[in-house]
Amino acid sequence: MKNILLIGSGNIATHLALNIDKEKYHIVQVFGRSKENTESLAKKINSDWTIDVNKIEKADITIIAIKDDSIKNILKSLPNNATVHTSGSTSIDVFKGYFEDYGVLYPLQTFNKDIDLNLKEVPFFIEANNQKFEKDLNELSNSFSKKTYLLDSHKRKQLHIAAVFSCNFSNHMFVIAKNLVEKENINYSVLLPLIKQTLSTLENLNPQNTQTGPAIRNDKLIINEHINSIKEDNLKEIYSLISQDIIKGNE
Repeated sequence: MKNILLIGSGNIATHLALNIDKEKYHIVQVFGRSKENTESLAKKINSDWTIDVNKIEKADITIIAIKDDSIKNILKSLPNNATVHTSGSTSIDVFKGYFEDYGVLYPLQTFNKDIDLNLKEVPFFIEANNQKFEKDLNELSNSFSKKTYLLDSHKRKQLHIAAVFSCNFSNHMFVIAKNLVEKENINYSVLLPLIKQTLSTLENLNPQNTQTGPAIRNDKLIINEHINSIKEDNLKEIYSLISQDIIKGNE
């Protein structure tokens, strides 16, 4: 399992390519849809590249690091290598009927190819269709990370949902907060100490025990005043739904 075919040139593909153990593994080719991104990544790791599905090369293992809804569409164009995807929610069963050995290599992290990231501290969750390939996949995962875990497709999907709530949705809350204060000519930076303190408490405490604010106090007067002062209907609904859920969780 030395030679790797990498499908994708985006955020996850870039971080995997740049962090792989180059003494153990070699990415022989990068395939992507964007010529600029694919060529750029390939040059960084001294690899061949192509944007033509008819020129995809055979390797020992294929890593598919592309959007979830594009995974199934690319399978028929791939060689019969051992194959994995990096998706949190796509089942391992997507590979049935295509390859003899297949599995999942899911990193639990948010990725931006322009931001450096140490993958050694990122948890990787693997799944394979047989024990032999599971050992190979475990070894590959350990080349990226010090934290490799076995997890089946059902549990991985629930983990991915939890990740969406804790990362993607919380980040959107920061976007909303930034828009609210900047409309009043208040610098968003004044919220950063509060955000940092909120996150730091999660290192040692159960988030259920660190909740603060009007909803946990069931302060309906303040909640209603806030809702009435919000101009956008969608934000009114978001504020109301989250407040109701916090109140219900504290009953």
